[in-house]
Amino acid sequence: MKPLVAVDNGFFYTPTHPPHSTTPTSPPPAKVFAVKKLILPIQGDKDRKLRLKEVDALRSLAGCDHILQLINNWEESNNLYIQTEFCEEGNLNDFLKEVGAKGRLDDFRIWKIMLEMTEGLKNIHLAGFAHRDIKPSNVFVGFDGTLKIGDFGLATSLREAPGAGFDLDGDREYLAPEALRSEIDTPVDIFSLGLIMLEIAANVKLPENGATWTALREDDFSEIPVLTQIGDTVQRDAEGMPLDETERSLNILDNDGAAPKSGRRNYILRSGARQSGDIFGLHRTGSSRKTELQQPPLFMSDPNHCSSLDTVVRRMLAAVPMLRFTALDLLQLEALTWVSHRRRAGATVFEGNWGPGDEVIEPSSLDTEMTDV
Repeated sequence: MKPLVAVDNGFFYTPTHPPHSTTPTSPPPAKVFAVKKLILPIQGDKDRKLRLKEVDALRSLAGCDHILQLINNWEESNNLYIQTEFCEEGNLNDFLKEVGAKGRLDDFRIWKIMLEMTEGLKNIHLAGFAHRDIKPSNVFVGFDGTLKIGDFGLATSLREAPGAGFDLDGDREYLAPEALRSEIDTPVDIFSLGLIMLEIAANVKLPENGATWTALREDDFSEIPVLTQIGDTVQRDAEGMPLDETERSLNILDNDGAAPKSGRRNYILRSGARQSGDIFGLHRTGSSRKTELQQPPLFMSDPNHCSSLDTVVRRMLAAVPMLRFTALDLLQLEALTWVSHRRRAGATVFEGNWGPGDEVIEPSSLDTEMTDV
């Protein structure tokens, strides 16, 4: 292993030239990695085997799309270190905080996030694992806006011990109802993804407990707004941020389920402001209206459509695990198939409210696309 030199808070680089080189020329740029140090020291062989399950899961997913890639792992002073690739744009939670401060994310990026996360979950599930801790802070964003699922500390091999008997863990905001009964299988990850999509599409902060928390796990969606923005044409800048300040609309679902006197939920705003630029030049000033789709497909405008956010998310949040979509089911939906053909950049990159226009889509792609626009 090459020597690691600390940069900042767990981020390291490996020198690309020998540490004692006397070559007078400037060294090439260092390669940056992320290194995770587990908090508690290893407590014997049994504990070591348990902790190495995260490494085993990452190793099983080597080369898989939308998965944070393992570089190396080692023990030092009875501590386990896990070295992975470094994602320059942080994590999805930070991205959503920045965007949510100014308004709901555009539909095309909402669907691209679902697409890339579902592709990652497909690979995890086909490899025989349940992640068990799917949440925005465990989804990392590369320099090109591509999403990668990471932090496999709770990942469970379903081939070794399927069914019940697992310890309850993970963030309560994204916890599936059957996890409360220690029943773990791939549907727990689909439920967590469904809550993430609800959080993004409604621009809400999910509750950690209370009546609304319970209702979301009992097929009661009476407190949830319509997720499909009918006829919504928000004017956005080159980074996808709403130009009209009145578009700010982050809601919080009350933990205790109590509604204010107005009969509506209490509303708050996320903090922060999106800083990254239009790195792909997909939304240039003066030509933006020519490079984005002018009318949304039906699934982005009709909440009753079989592939609308409302229909899909509710199915993902079904209280009975076997009634939820699988990752493969989701990828075969009309909406995700359409988005997969039309997108030209990573999930967090703005390509227009409803995606890039036909003039930036290759003819061969247009021939095979859905035509419900």
